Amino acid sequence: MLSDEKPGSTRIVEILPEGTRVKKDDIVCRLDASTYEDEEKAQLIRYYQAKSYVDQAQSILEVNEISLREYRDGIYPQDKQLIDRYITTSELECERAQRTSVWSRDMVKKGFRTSYQARGDELALEQYQIALSEATGMRTRLVKQTGPKILKSLEANVKAALADKLTQEASYSLETQRLERIRKNIRNCVVRSPRDGIVVYANQSNAFGRPSATIEQGVTLREDQPIFNIPDPEHMRVRAKINESKVTLVHQGMAAEIAIDAYPDRPLRGRVTEVVPISTPLLASDVRIYYANVEITDSFPDLRPGLSAEITLQVDSKRNVARVPVDAIRWVGEAPFVAKSDPASPDSWRWQPIQIGLSDIAYAEVVSGLAVGDRVVAIPDDLPAPPLAAKPPTSVAEASIETTP
Repeated sequence: MLSDEKPGSTRIVEILPEGTRVKKDDIVCRLDASTYEDEEKAQLIRYYQAKSYVDQAQSILEVNEISLREYRDGIYPQDKQLIDRYITTSELECERAQRTSVWSRDMVKKGFRTSYQARGDELALEQYQIALSEATGMRTRLVKQTGPKILKSLEANVKAALADKLTQEASYSLETQRLERIRKNIRNCVVRSPRDGIVVYANQSNAFGRPSATIEQGVTLREDQPIFNIPDPEHMRVRAKINESKVTLVHQGMAAEIAIDAYPDRPLRGRVTEVVPISTPLLASDVRIYYANVEITDSFPDLRPGLSAEITLQVDSKRNVARVPVDAIRWVGEAPFVAKSDPASPDSWRWQPIQIGLSDIAYAEVVSGLAVGDRVVAIPDDLPAPPLAAKPPTSVAEASIETTP
């Protein structure tokens, strides 16, 4: 989430003049980074504080792990060994006192010892038996109660220290990401050219053609606002407008002829790379247009962005067909006619309905109505209009489209 967070608005501190030629990775624009630099200073305090908490939690964890190993591998086995030795000693003392007590009673019967001496030996035996019982109890408590309790407590301390360390590491990671995000924003305030080309400001206009967002030094940019474009004169394209009635004839990969208004003597070639599927309405009109991107395949360094151009697309072609000049066709409604000359009397003529196929700006294909070698009036505009009765079916398809971007 942090890597996708938008930095917000800022101000242009420095920008190269429009039209400047730049190389890849050249600095084009500098944005105001003072706010992010202040954030970086405050974030550095939180970053180092979180890092110290991680180091402290690591030290506490190591101390608890040492305490656990000390008791589990040192103190506990040693206490158990000492008690076992004490029990062994007490058992030996009990056996010795038992033999002494038996011997003392035999000597009393023989008159070699008094009853008081025998009683003292019996009391000594009882003391050793009591000591043996206490030692056995100590071992039972150590193995079943005291030892497990201390081990559980030390293990719990280790787990608590580990959990605290993981918590501090998570907090440290979060503060690190925040610091990196701020530093990334600072780096982004230095805008470099992504490629070789010419600096073109990304000025924006409203629907009436008036500037709505002008790029210049000191202007405050909104979030996601483009600043400049870097077109490459060697790899440019034309954004052409296609009337909605002609858009079905245009497709990707179609060859194009490009006439630049600023260079009328240098016609260019290109090809259609994309036809935008969404239409755009023309101002104060019901007509809608589509945009097509035409890549220039034989560009030259003197080309500049924003030049006007005329695009000619050849949608179809035929060879070895009968044709007549477009100017020789007279239309009555949707019916085409030509003024056909009478072979018997060259000065006489009659209107001949025809059916046309493909056409361009100069000629139209004759599908029916004329034969090769027939003569027609080149410009029949001054002749009387054809009769309305003769209206053959027509099939019209244009052979070219001219559009001005």
